[in-house]
Amino acid sequence: MATISPRYDDQNIRIGWQVRIRKRGFPQQVRTFRTKAEAEAWARSIEAEMDRGVWQDRSEAERTTVGELLDRYAREVLADKKHCTPELSRLKTLDDAFGRVAVARLTSSAIASFREALHSLS
Repeated sequence: MATISPRYDDQNIRIGWQVRIRKRGFPQQVRTFRTKAEAEAWARSIEAEMDRGVWQDRSEAERTTVGELLDRYAREVLADKKHCTPELSRLKTLDDAFGRVAVARLTSSAIASFREALHSLS
């Protein structure tokens, strides 16, 4: 069941609405929204996913950026390779394009646009 409550700043001014979903068998979900309507819509969608059994925890994907993934790949995989210079160059290109994007926000259309832009340069 979702609980929606107002969130206040230090001067007691409402800054948004916090949703807290507690459901047996699932980790607690907490998120804050600017409007109550957004909060209610999110709560309904998450609870519906949980009821249907298709819900997945996306919190790590929302916290992790593509740049962090590329850095980890360079440290853990490329460190063991002899000739990694070409691959490091490709990683730099990807980092410039998507480095600040959260993994959860990365879309196939963004990647396709990036691919088309690369093909138009060559």
